[in-house]
Amino acid sequence: MRHLINNDGRPFEISELQTLHDELDALDDNGRKEYRDRNSSAIAENISEKILIVSGPGTGKSTLFLDRIKYWYKQDSHAKVFVISFVRKLVADLQNDINNNPQLTNEQKSSITASTLHKFARSIVEQNRGTTEWRFKPHFQIIGQTWKDVVWNDVLFFYADIDVSIYSWEKFEEQLHNAEINESTEWQNLKKAYFKLCSFYNAAGFADLIIRATDALTENHHLNESKYFIIDEYQDFNAAEDALINRLVIGSRGLLIAGDDEQVLYEKSRSGKPILIRNLYQNHDYVNGMLPFCSRSKDNFHITKSADFFINQNRNDDCIKKIYLPIKTTTDCPKTQVIACSSPNSAVDYIEKFVTDNKTDIDERKSKLTEGKEKDAFLLILTPRKIEKFLVNKKFNGKEKIESLISEYQTENRYFSEDYYKVLNYYSLTSNHQNNFTFRKVLHHENTAENRMHELIEEAMGRNQALCDLESEEIRDAIQKCNDIKVILEAGGQTIEQKIKKIAGSITITDKDRLKEDIVRKPITPEEVVEIKHQEDEDAELEEIEVKKIGAIELMSIIGSKGLSADHVIIIGFDNVNMGNWITQ
Repeated sequence: MRHLINNDGRPFEISELQTLHDELDALDDNGRKEYRDRNSSAIAENISEKILIVSGPGTGKSTLFLDRIKYWYKQDSHAKVFVISFVRKLVADLQNDINNNPQLTNEQKSSITASTLHKFARSIVEQNRGTTEWRFKPHFQIIGQTWKDVVWNDVLFFYADIDVSIYSWEKFEEQLHNAEINESTEWQNLKKAYFKLCSFYNAAGFADLIIRATDALTENHHLNESKYFIIDEYQDFNAAEDALINRLVIGSRGLLIAGDDEQVLYEKSRSGKPILIRNLYQNHDYVNGMLPFCSRSKDNFHITKSADFFINQNRNDDCIKKIYLPIKTTTDCPKTQVIACSSPNSAVDYIEKFVTDNKTDIDERKSKLTEGKEKDAFLLILTPRKIEKFLVNKKFNGKEKIESLISEYQTENRYFSEDYYKVLNYYSLTSNHQNNFTFRKVLHHENTAENRMHELIEEAMGRNQALCDLESEEIRDAIQKCNDIKVILEAGGQTIEQKIKKIAGSITITDKDRLKEDIVRKPITPEEVVEIKHQEDEDAELEEIEVKKIGAIELMSIIGSKGLSADHVIIIGFDNVNMGNWITQ
């Protein structure tokens, strides 16, 4: 059997794929492993500069990436390699594989950069100080999920007569994702106002950050030093991100792109476009390759077969046809189970029984995760939508019950509470009154009326001043409040409880116990404030893709599970109603 590589760049013929599928499916376990390894090596050592790999989950992309990198170093001992993925955990796992690979020298390891596209974009924009049209000062901030609507409302106040229902943030963000702003006067004015306000705040959102990075690279191509690129999970990138990648790889000497158009999870939330990878598959400038065998699960026969069967039931005619087979032929492993549950209550009862029955193994996984000996959860509990919308109703709070059930199996929470960041904003503003975005946050915490808030913003922008320079009662009171909180936090001879009680006398605190836990874990001090603010920006990125530090059991949406693995996965709501939007159309 030939390797799954088309050097002429043509798509695989459907009839040939079916023949190869049947031949590969007839192999025993040793034959499958041998073919997988030979096929992967042939792709890794292919002489072509541009390769597209279509591969399903668990088919060995990470191994292929490392082999391709080693091949590049054989051709160019001074190669600088850049690996981009969509999910932070995938990047971290790949970076760990690189660091622990004995076949790479320390010099080579230091020449390999693994990053999410957003992290790279931020670095580029920071180095370029924004773009020629829209400049940033050093150390610009990120507009996280919590603050998107606040900033957009600030934009809309410049156009009081505009219909908010038509000109919403969601519609503007979608246009940013598509790198194509509507040409109407209204949208163009809003775009200009948004970018102008971002410059005033010295802050950017994740969607416009991508566009800014593309412009920065266009203005200064020296910002990119790499010539060899691996782009993973390509199906999840949107048009704006695709434009940034295309700009990034201009003049590349080696490019490997991997993805699967049937794994798109962000089509609705971030305008991910499966057509991007489908177009590449038809582009004869790229060698087409496939990885046919899934080896992720220990007992993977029924899981792989079930996934392949499910996908094929509603496959779009435009989808890239591929081979997806289990690496093992053993059929005596556990089958995929379908459990009939009449309500969320019974689903929760089933989960409770599963956790009780597997408590010993779950405890062991928790210990190994804490010690760094494991990186994956024992159990992932997934829902089709946001958990609050699926497991919570007037009569039953399934989310609360499951969270209580699994709380003892969680690792230390890497997130800080909203109260913590609120206190941090007040404190950090005392050392940098010129930070307009932090000042805006403090005024929001102070419940400054929106009309008045906009008057202050308009006055400051019109005078080319910072908010702190304005002569107004709101500004003076906010600065005084910040100074008061700073004094409280830095006072000696008081317990944390006493300090929090005093802080709560000045600002609204919703959960004093959680705030205490956060401050004990990360005290708010002048030395720590820069690191913590950077942590806030990182958390903003994690909010975008819902990935966090893994515990022995995790409860999340299907989108949040992107890039994760576990010994067991329970999907709640696997039916035509709740899964309707997830079935391939």
